[in-house]
Amino acid sequence: MSYNSQPLLPDLSSPNSRKKEVDPKGYKIVSVRLREAEFEVFSQQVAAIGLTNNMALRIAARRIGGFLEIDSQLRERLEDTIRKIGFISHHLGALKAAYAQSGKVDMEEFARQRAGFDYEFQQLDGLLRSILNVSRRRIDGRLLLKGAVAEMPRSDVQSGA
Repeated sequence: MSYNSQPLLPDLSSPNSRKKEVDPKGYKIVSVRLREAEFEVFSQQVAAIGLTNNMALRIAARRIGGFLEIDSQLRERLEDTIRKIGFISHHLGALKAAYAQSGKVDMEEFARQRAGFDYEFQQLDGLLRSILNVSRRRIDGRLLLKGAVAEMPRSDVQSGA
């Protein structure tokens, strides 16, 4: 799953982001031991999407912990739903303007727009609930971790490598 890092990750190319001091007391350091081949492939994969090794591991740890990380597909669904709600709002405004001019309302069109708004708002509500459901995110993170463990050779799991 790829992550769209726009609002969730700092712009590391910005000179201002490098000047900020990080409070070392606010963080815990986690060390990860990888075989050289694993490290090389991992580094290539994260560099290809514009992340540092640290940020990629941090995203993985945050996801397992249930913290808010949304992928680009979910972001696109949210943006699409919000765009549709804006489109409906525009149409309702046009209906209001038509009423102001003629004193008549196209009730069929109003009912269609209202139904469309109800549907899109329910979609938005569902997306937001899934994003904000901490226990679901933690379960998703655990399932992701369990799936990765299931794919590992048994000797690696037993040795903790």
